[in-house]
Amino acid sequence: MRPVALAISVALAACSSSEGGGSPNPAGGGGGSGTHAGGSWPGGGSGGTSSGGTNTGGTNTGGTNTGGTSSGGTSSGGTSSGGTSSGGTGTGGVGGCDVLPSGFPSSFALWSRNPVLIPSKGAAAHGADNVYAPDLHSVSGVYVMFYGAQGGDGHDRIYLAWSKDRGEWRKYPSDAAPSPVLDRGASNHVNDPSAVFVGGKWRMYYTDAAVDIDDRIWLAESSKLTGFSKIQLVLDKGAPGSWEAEKVGRPSVLYEGGVYEMWYDGQANGARHVGYATSTDGVTFTRHPQNPVFKNAGAVDVKKIGGVYVMAREAGDGTYWATSPDGVCWVDRGKLFGKSGSGYDAFGQVTPFLDTAGDKLEGVWFGAASVATWDKNRIAVAWANGFSPPSGGGCTECTTAGVSCGEACHAAALSGGVCGSPGSTNPGVCCACSSEGCDGCKGSAKDCQEACVSAGKAGGFCGNPGSTNPSACCSCLD
Repeated sequence: MRPVALAISVALAACSSSEGGGSPNPAGGGGGSGTHAGGSWPGGGSGGTSSGGTNTGGTNTGGTNTGGTSSGGTSSGGTSSGGTSSGGTGTGGVGGCDVLPSGFPSSFALWSRNPVLIPSKGAAAHGADNVYAPDLHSVSGVYVMFYGAQGGDGHDRIYLAWSKDRGEWRKYPSDAAPSPVLDRGASNHVNDPSAVFVGGKWRMYYTDAAVDIDDRIWLAESSKLTGFSKIQLVLDKGAPGSWEAEKVGRPSVLYEGGVYEMWYDGQANGARHVGYATSTDGVTFTRHPQNPVFKNAGAVDVKKIGGVYVMAREAGDGTYWATSPDGVCWVDRGKLFGKSGSGYDAFGQVTPFLDTAGDKLEGVWFGAASVATWDKNRIAVAWANGFSPPSGGGCTECTTAGVSCGEACHAAALSGGVCGSPGSTNPGVCCACSSEGCDGCKGSAKDCQEACVSAGKAGGFCGNPGSTNPSACCSCLD
């Protein structure tokens, strides 16, 4: 990152069916409902069914559619990505639908330093003790995560955290008092972000419930990582009697070649399925005529990996996956990995996110369900076989809830800190505190994070340790 006077502008650059097992409800059965912060979604087999049915979701009205080497410890709890579904056998694979991504990891392992991000329970914004729906991006050498959290007032909002290594995370504007980058406004809740950077601005697609859990898909925009404004509804519920007649939400959006592709949840009559829609302007989306493209599943994330569309989906017993050559015709591949055996994901893994570098998959992030009602989640990760986990992180259980070591070390009048004893629950031996290296140029701020936020940025770190020149000191996220 290029330090510029405590600031840096980021220059960002016809189908066969398949059925699988598990369950997207917290009990792990076949028909319950899982409650995330924003409301309940019905169960059904997490394996889902790829469908070539006709679209009854409504017609487009022209505005919105109505129808390095790691010293980071070991990983544990992973299972082979070739695992089969416990609830059925896939029957897909005829014609050109049965394709596998080249170079796909052979297995995944739950990180021994999970959970990675937990609620700041002492702050009103995180007061309901529930964070999930991670959406990660690499921005000029730093990782940023949009995520959802439920406040003490019961309402969901969308927040931001950042990390240099994906192990140690700092929340915006501070760990002790996170502030939303997209507030709810007059809505009951906003959550489930899926952001793309197009034309010099961030376009965030998200679930917006005006009242109760009456979900719709909206667009918000910002020229920077914070300060998002609601723009408009982009996908409404489907026509009466359709498979998505009650609500739609949890978008997963890709932008490539001038086309926005969106996969999303739809619900009606106690069933939840996955739909697909496209747009050339990012506002007017057209549903695919073969919707729903995957049945009895939801809260999906889709990425292009090894030349193939890969879908991850939530379940009460782990995370499942499917593949497609075109984003429409899907073949279920069963369970990608199971639960850790620890308490943090004892009741399932929700809202997964496929973390890629180019077209290679490095890890899968998810909301770890610590209670049966799926409303006490923490954000965790499973790393791909062959990927070296970061050296940082692992102290979320010994600092003040939700506070990083970097911020916790302020109590010792030191500007920097990392997790010194991963897995420790003893605050006295937890964080390794020191100067971050910019004490001679950050002014009165406790650290570069505070200095950058004071300059109107999303956060930052010491970019030039030892410098006494304020214009070449802290590297800030724009």
